[in-house]
Amino acid sequence: MKKRKPFLQQLCMVLPLLILGWSCSDDDEVTMTAWELEVNQLIAATAKYADVAVATGEGFFDASGFVPDMGHHYVLPARMDNTFELEKPEIILYAPDANGNMEFVAVEYATPIADLDNPGTPPEGFTGDTDEWEINTHLSQWQLHVWIVKENPNGIFAPTNPTVGDGN
Repeated sequence: MKKRKPFLQQLCMVLPLLILGWSCSDDDEVTMTAWELEVNQLIAATAKYADVAVATGEGFFDASGFVPDMGHHYVLPARMDNTFELEKPEIILYAPDANGNMEFVAVEYATPIADLDNPGTPPEGFTGDTDEWEINTHLSQWQLHVWIVKENPNGIFAPTNPTVGDGN
């Protein structure tokens, strides 16, 4: 007759395997934070803008020319309001690739500020407090960059990206 191991001893043998299996799971949504899930939602919603012609066809236009460490800011005026809409950023950022073609690099949210002397708090953006809203005093706006295409060593929500460079 085979003797059974005590339950606690069996658990001690199996538990590390369960933990290892759980932490190495292919189901990334188990370990993703809410803002990471929202970023994935944004990526899916804006993938079509990989082609700058799609953006211009929807009414986006280059409002800035090339801005170092950011790129060209293609703005859709119809989206400029006081509402943060995850899947509808007001600005799409492009930077020229090695051949001079516009490459989709990021999105930017922008909401107007009525009184710069009393701007209030930044808009409710992504879940949590990892996003980095900044005030653009020149345009009287709260702005949030999200580097969803071009990796940014300063972080996905940093206002500038040194890998975009100077446009040359």
